[in-house]
Amino acid sequence: MPILDTTDSSLVQRYSEFVESSPWGTFLQAIAWSEVKDNWDSDYIYLEDDESGQIRGALSILSISNDGEHAFLYAPRGPVCDPADIDTVRELIEEAEAVAHARNAFLLRMDPAVEYSDDLAELYSNQDGIALRSRTVATNEGEKVFSNPRRNMILSIEGRSLEDIIASYPRKFRYQIRRTYKDGLATRRIQFHDEEFERALDTFYDLTVQMTERKGITHRPKDYFRRLMNAFADSATMLETYDETGEVLSSCIVITYNDTASYLYAASSDNKRHLQPSVQMTTEAIGLTIEKGLDHFDFGGVYGFDASDGLYLYKSKYTGAEGLHEYLGEIDVVYNAAIYRDFI
Repeated sequence: MPILDTTDSSLVQRYSEFVESSPWGTFLQAIAWSEVKDNWDSDYIYLEDDESGQIRGALSILSISNDGEHAFLYAPRGPVCDPADIDTVRELIEEAEAVAHARNAFLLRMDPAVEYSDDLAELYSNQDGIALRSRTVATNEGEKVFSNPRRNMILSIEGRSLEDIIASYPRKFRYQIRRTYKDGLATRRIQFHDEEFERALDTFYDLTVQMTERKGITHRPKDYFRRLMNAFADSATMLETYDETGEVLSSCIVITYNDTASYLYAASSDNKRHLQPSVQMTTEAIGLTIEKGLDHFDFGGVYGFDASDGLYLYKSKYTGAEGLHEYLGEIDVVYNAAIYRDFI
């Protein structure tokens, strides 16, 4: 059956193992992500090899209906197959039609974490029934119009130790990192089942409120972060950096999945900002990545690509300019053109 039977525990395990081990699998395609997005419906499509019976492609789909009638189907960072293998992608799209019909969908959106190339963009631009939203959209409308960032900053570990990575930074930045330890800052790790979790969650949320008020931006509710830590209980870590008095000055959430650690959320206090707790916290998060033997530390998206953008400026201090990765964009399978036009 192409649609996953979530009551079949052995099949669910096989599906989950495929996604986590695939070169194209990310935590956003994991079944656990649907537990975080608990106000969305979820369906899971997979393809099996005819001879071996092994799974060879997958698509985890979330769906929501804002108008109460027509659903938006979203496969974040899907599909779990080589996006250049257009035949397999087409098979997944065909199998997803049953979901689209059942959910009365107007759109299926995929946005794989695959590097942009002119050849790949041309391949999808020439596909019937597919609308590719890529560089042209970014140029005309800006990078923030995409469901997920189209450009991410990623540190490649390349077998290096934390000391090797720090040694590769400019002298001034190396000094900033080491100074945080000399100033008495320390960083600890907390996971969902730890006794300190609820206290740490409260602290993280309080820091998040402080930070968002300082920057004039919005934030997610506390229960969202609890669901995130619970859904990825074995792979989500909260790091918090504190001073000699025990006051927590910064906190973040990192998920390790497949070969990548993802730096999802971070917040810092209005107090003692001169101590630069986030510098140590981020360094320790990279250390966690190395301890787990992973290859990449994903700092997440950026929208500007030079020193004028604060996010890029901060993240590139760790990754260098070579850490900027441009993804293809959004692959939209349109079922209702009129609603789609209003949607975009």
